[in-house]
Amino acid sequence: MFRRLTAIEIAEGALLADIGVIFQLLALYLPIGKSIFQILSPIVFAIIVLRRGFYVGMMSLCVAVFTIGIMSGPAAWPALLLQCGAGLFLGLVMQHRMGHFWIVILGTTAGALALYILLIVSDLLTGIPLSDLVKSLQNTFAQLIALVGALAGSIGLGHWWHLHLLPLVNAIAQVAFKYWLIGFYVISWIFVFPVVIVVYYITNLLTRLLGYKVRPFATSMFEGPAYNLLRTLTKLIPPHSKIGQRWFMQNLRKEVRRLGIARQKAK
Repeated sequence: MFRRLTAIEIAEGALLADIGVIFQLLALYLPIGKSIFQILSPIVFAIIVLRRGFYVGMMSLCVAVFTIGIMSGPAAWPALLLQCGAGLFLGLVMQHRMGHFWIVILGTTAGALALYILLIVSDLLTGIPLSDLVKSLQNTFAQLIALVGALAGSIGLGHWWHLHLLPLVNAIAQVAFKYWLIGFYVISWIFVFPVVIVVYYITNLLTRLLGYKVRPFATSMFEGPAYNLLRTLTKLIPPHSKIGQRWFMQNLRKEVRRLGIARQKAK
């Protein structure tokens, strides 16, 4: 793994790392569209791994950390490490063609662990006791329960809420707050799970559009809207125009045909 990098690996890794830094800066400072650039950052580092390997991706991550530390300070490091680390992970597992189930499970477990470690490190650096965080979460939970109770009462479900669902919610919350170290990780895992699925799907789709041979991650929930969107884009752009003759549009048409064939076979 540890070796001397070639000139093309250094140049390409640094260039893609700079693109990842630009996406991260746009996500930090733009008032709108932050989520779009936060999703694009992992895709850049997944492409680095697919093109030049995991070692070049790690070196590119070091370059990105150094660059954004100079431009925005150390406060931007946690978000960069989480997003770009996710890109390195997805690029590595897609390169080795790992099963989708294990990619989602391992990605969720690692992502939740990263958030957990980030909480502990932030507490050590800032000096804010974790007990204060637990108290603020308890206050937020109490306000949320009151809001849900008011909404349930307004639609005629107040009696059912207080009699059947509220005792179960309170019991789970008491256990979570009592064992908050474990409870925080479980809550983080539940929160990260759908995020991993969405980021993996978008990364997998765009890398295939760019021509990389990775296993397609497609489900009925995402494939239909994605197919309709891609089909509309290919119809709006004429194939004989300058944009239509670009390699990206040619790969896009191939992806649309592949999705159409897969949907016909599924039927």
